[in-house]
Amino acid sequence: MDDLRVERILRAVECVPAGCVTTYGTIGRLVGESPRVVGNVMARWGSNVPWWRVVNARGEIPGHGHRVRDHWVREGQLAAAAAAADTGNEVTLRVRLAEVAVDEEALRADVERVTEDLRHDHGQEASGTSSEDIPETPDRSSTRTGTGRLK
Repeated sequence: MDDLRVERILRAVECVPAGCVTTYGTIGRLVGESPRVVGNVMARWGSNVPWWRVVNARGEIPGHGHRVRDHWVREGQLAAAAAAADTGNEVTLRVRLAEVAVDEEALRADVERVTEDLRHDHGQEASGTSSEDIPETPDRSSTRTGTGRLK
């Protein structure tokens, strides 16, 4: 996975405002990647961006119920939680997307603005959806600092 693709996804996630959520599919449409690629990037490099604002199509972040709870309470998404299902040892929280989803057109404008330098500085437009596998070991030069920007 090249650094530009990762950076586009992470910058798009940073555009989701507090109190709102979006889906892996929406982020994927905005940056030209599949939802699966977005999820993989978030799992590997998304710890310094507001990962709790990106959910699956059901409004969940499977496997992160206990970790997402505090973020959703603080930002107000939990008030819109439709269900909390106990799946054994893990609680899966779900938001009502219709109530807390970010406006996609506003998000698109923000994403285009914050990724413009990635297109112009490198002489390319956003890549299309790719089935390229993400490497097992991430390039540590592309890890994010506490500021949310690449080192």
